[in-house]
Amino acid sequence: WVTRYKIALGVAQGICYLHHDCDPVIVHRDLKPSNILLDGEMEARVADFGVAKLIQSDESMSVIAGSYGYIAPEYAYTLQVDEKSDIYSFGVVLMEILSGKKSVDSEFGDGNSIVDWVRSKIKNKNGVIDILDKNAGASCASVREEMMQMLRIALLCTSRNPADRPSMRDVVLMLQEAKPKRKMLESVVNGGNVVRVGADGTDDSLAQKATVEC
Repeated sequence: WVTRYKIALGVAQGICYLHHDCDPVIVHRDLKPSNILLDGEMEARVADFGVAKLIQSDESMSVIAGSYGYIAPEYAYTLQVDEKSDIYSFGVVLMEILSGKKSVDSEFGDGNSIVDWVRSKIKNKNGVIDILDKNAGASCASVREEMMQMLRIALLCTSRNPADRPSMRDVVLMLQEAKPKRKMLESVVNGGNVVRVGADGTDDSLAQKATVEC
């Protein structure tokens, strides 16, 4: 889960740079997992700017750019270009990170995306449990709570009304507030013995045991 969180935050920071630190604003318009590259440290890099757009206010496009399952609903019929369409796509990516599922799947029903599936699940008692990927640690209560914080962010990002979606700068802040409390541990070999090492380089085999197990 810590690794998935790190990837989500890295992508958010990349899109935040495009939206808030570039002049004019750059809208990626095709944010999806295949356009997210990871380096050896699992740091995320947003790639493939083939359909990215430098935008001016109230600018529209003559053709739809993006990938099915990630396109904001209003963009498909208004062709209006702004940052909110990237934020919607990012919300979809967050849902994929949380669930381990693709944006479009036959499991969701005809014509439904992962956004429709998630929203239908949260209406049911204990439906959230079905959303969160157990392979990411959702069986652990503390991890599950952290995943639910990210799910709330994903739901905000995929709000049907673009005005209700947060800015990417706000998304980064919310993700930083939802930072996992556990350290990312590494296994190293010490004299033939596997030792758990924390971020500060100390032996975490015992001291950090409680942060690894529920």
